[in-house]
Amino acid sequence: MTTVPARLIAAATELFASRGYEGTSVRAICSAAETNLNAVSYHFGGKKGLYVAVLHGVGERRLASAQRILATPAATSAELETRLVLFAEETIASWLQEPGVLNILQAELAQGFRNSGPEAFESLAAQSRVLVAFLTSARDDGLLRSDVDVEMMAGGLSERISTQVMYVDTLHERFGNSIKNQEYRSYWVRQVIGLLLHGANA
Repeated sequence: MTTVPARLIAAATELFASRGYEGTSVRAICSAAETNLNAVSYHFGGKKGLYVAVLHGVGERRLASAQRILATPAATSAELETRLVLFAEETIASWLQEPGVLNILQAELAQGFRNSGPEAFESLAAQSRVLVAFLTSARDDGLLRSDVDVEMMAGGLSERISTQVMYVDTLHERFGNSIKNQEYRSYWVRQVIGLLLHGANA
């Protein structure tokens, strides 16, 4: 049986994503989670604590994924590419399972962390640091050009992924295909990683 904190986080994620922080009441969260009105205060210390828990939880999951795939340096160019493909595919799949969280993150970024405070993003920033460290090792080992800005490279990949996920429904409706489709997702990821690593020169 699902625990009360887990039900609260699931309900809060959906409501925060659709209504925003200010538009979501504790009463609405508890009603959706089918629990009593004091549960948010008891388990999270209040609405803000629950909001931070939603963001922190997704950050921890993303960090665990990045560490599993990218924690050790790549030995060859082929391995570098393969592991970046795995990282991108797993990141996309996880975002598609929790699309509302990406909306929450974008809103918080736009508002300067007004509702959560920047500490809520530490684990998400940690995922980025794992990717940057992986790319830095590849550059230091001669698998990337010595003048490559690895932070810009990591940021470019993250932006491409988040854009595809955020607009997945619009893209699917307009073009009849999107990263919802596993076959197209694999194609898209390999194209993006290929361009990132090799460019478009013949």
